[in-house]
Amino acid sequence: MKLISNVICALVVILSMGANAAIIDNTTFEYDSFIDTETGLAWMDFGINNRKSFNYVANQLNSGDEYYGWRLPTSAEVYALWGNLANLENVEADIENPNQYGEGQFLARDKNSSVIGGDNTVWDDAFNAIGYNTFTSTDFVERTYGIGFFMGKNGLASVSFNDAKDIHGGWFTFYDELKIRDDAAYSDFFLNLAHENYSTMLVREVKVSEPATIVTSAIALLFMFYRRRKLSRSY
Repeated sequence: MKLISNVICALVVILSMGANAAIIDNTTFEYDSFIDTETGLAWMDFGINNRKSFNYVANQLNSGDEYYGWRLPTSAEVYALWGNLANLENVEADIENPNQYGEGQFLARDKNSSVIGGDNTVWDDAFNAIGYNTFTSTDFVERTYGIGFFMGKNGLASVSFNDAKDIHGGWFTFYDELKIRDDAAYSDFFLNLAHENYSTMLVREVKVSEPATIVTSAIALLFMFYRRRKLSRSY
């Protein structure tokens, strides 16, 4: 009986953990992707379609094309994704401006510790899941960058991040950065620009297993096991 109680307690803990939004890895599709478990949408990793222009990618979404099965996201979906990833209401980033470039267009920075290998900002787990476009390294810092284009409210818009890792220690302060810009900063020239540091945001719907469903099923099976065991002892 004690074992059963312990298992139930563990399942309740799993349920409470699963209720929180998270960005998780997913390898279900031909292309690497990550899932925003708050919305249940799968997003193509940064770095998969870089070196290809926005217009090229947008024209490769039909049956038989390179990115068939994916679609361009709405601006609302991108805002939701980047807002969930930044999670500014619940994290304590060192610099947060939720309306840096206009309403909802935020800029946020968080400092890594000044030690060798310093790579411990509030977004590092998410950065590890979403891929990146380019990597650079100096004697002091390693950085991964990503910029994702989408069609915003004012034309071509972008989300971007900068993930820094201190490899020297103690000399400088390195920040990780997240931002979203939907302020007509990009001209039509960028629609046909293919660059190693630019991705086009692509999304698709997937089914994410609800933690509640998993836990409920597990508890039901556990109860059936306990009941059968009790009945067998009664004979």
